[in-house]
Amino acid sequence: MHLRDKGRFDELVRLKGLSQRTLAQRAHVTQAFISLVAHGRRGVRPETAWRIASALGVFTEELFVASGQESPPRQPPRNFNRMHFSKRP
Repeated sequence: MHLRDKGRFDELVRLKGLSQRTLAQRAHVTQAFISLVAHGRRGVRPETAWRIASALGVFTEELFVASGQESPPRQPPRNFNRMHFSKRP
């Protein structure tokens, strides 16, 4: 599973007045894990999605979508602009 909408996730965290660290403690995961999920770099198992959603007071389906249903937008690598591609003859 992955986040359905990063903006909604950020909004819920802000509305609840939580830091990523506090959310992580309530969901029994690490702050680093929350950060990776929030940036779309990590998926979650259904039980972990439930714990995160519960810590935010929402249904799992409001925050997460099963992998394969809707793909999150792909982001280029951080160093994409600096990458040099060799030209083939």
